[in-house]
Amino acid sequence: MVNNRPKTPIRRQTSLLSDAGRYPAMPVDADESQPQTARLATPWRLLLQIGGQTQTTVGLEVKDRIVLGRADPVANFHPELDLTPYGGQDGGVSRRHASIVQDETNKALYLEDLNSTNGTRINGFSLEPRRRYRLRDGDEIEVGRLRMTLRFVRSPYK
Repeated sequence: MVNNRPKTPIRRQTSLLSDAGRYPAMPVDADESQPQTARLATPWRLLLQIGGQTQTTVGLEVKDRIVLGRADPVANFHPELDLTPYGGQDGGVSRRHASIVQDETNKALYLEDLNSTNGTRINGFSLEPRRRYRLRDGDEIEVGRLRMTLRFVRSPYK
């Protein structure tokens, strides 16, 4: 994958959330230096554990790309995972907030922020918009203030 974007972090000045500036930026090379524990045969089957004490688990199958966000019936937009029922609007989730993308070449899954207003984080690190970050089993994903824990349902090593 060729990435012609500059390596300097993009600083966003607008946010609807009061805590937007308190998260550190994801290290630029962090997604490349970790062990490759996220390799699974396609299609990937995932569980997202959404929320805190009143946790809801949602099962997903990723074949190419899944958009995470909120439905917009007026514009006839419905993301593959609509986070509205899980507090998405109150949690600052954009309509097209982030996507989980399959990479056939590396046999891995990546998370990409779709230039959302309130940002996306993996394990507390802020993501640069439009840049892909490798996902691993057990990652905590935050879209706005909505937290989810990612679990791979099956592993190719079993």
